Amino acid sequence: MTIEKMFEIRTMRQVYKMAAIITVFAVMIPVLTFAIPFTFLGLRYFGFFAVAFFPAALIPLLITPPIAIVVLNLFRVQTLTIDKVDHYVRYDTLTGVLTRAYLLGKTQDALDRGGAFLMVDADHFKAINDTHGHDVGDEALKKIAEVLRKALSTDALIGRLGGEEFGVFLPGATDAEAVSAANNLCDLMRREAKVIACKQLDVTVSIGCAVHRADQSLEQTIKLADSALYHAKHSGRDRYFLAESTQTMPALILKDRMAR
Repeated sequence: MTIEKMFEIRTMRQVYKMAAIITVFAVMIPVLTFAIPFTFLGLRYFGFFAVAFFPAALIPLLITPPIAIVVLNLFRVQTLTIDKVDHYVRYDTLTGVLTRAYLLGKTQDALDRGGAFLMVDADHFKAINDTHGHDVGDEALKKIAEVLRKALSTDALIGRLGGEEFGVFLPGATDAEAVSAANNLCDLMRREAKVIACKQLDVTVSIGCAVHRADQSLEQTIKLADSALYHAKHSGRDRYFLAESTQTMPALILKDRMAR
């Protein structure tokens, strides 16, 4: 256990427990200091050690607990503050998914396994804000994030890139797996984001997919996904497009094909 972990105190119970341990050590040190010589010098010095023993134990017993509690409580406040800052850095405060910076950092770390990057953008989102207000728009963003978490695998990295645009990295995913994930996402979004905040919004998403290649940088893969998203948007929305593919996949059409 590192020193940092030792002082990650989050509750008052931990404060009191650590204060008790520190107090025991503080009392034992002077007590043992007198007790050890006493065992060698014998009973003829018993009176001297008896007089010295009492203040040696009492003084640290009175002084140590309040000092320890104050200092440990400062560590507790520091740990909780770091936790809050860390959560703010890692997670988008509105939707609960990863922040842009943290998503890209985690994605960079996972690139050795390969995978696919998906750019997910809510269709006609400006109209939702303009018609129903930003509070309803915020609820729509929360719903989109909820559907993303529900539709994708547990190892998927999901983050908000900004506004109504989300990014997803699927570690180790192939072209076929990226397409399958995009199709499931479009389908589930259409089913579960019809009514939000008691408003008939019928939220859909457009998705650009790009599979990461070993000779590419993350920035190049994201650029391909962004270009694919642009193609999906300008081909009618509520669909996905795989970079370097020859056709856009409207989710409804693909579903019909698979059902045959």
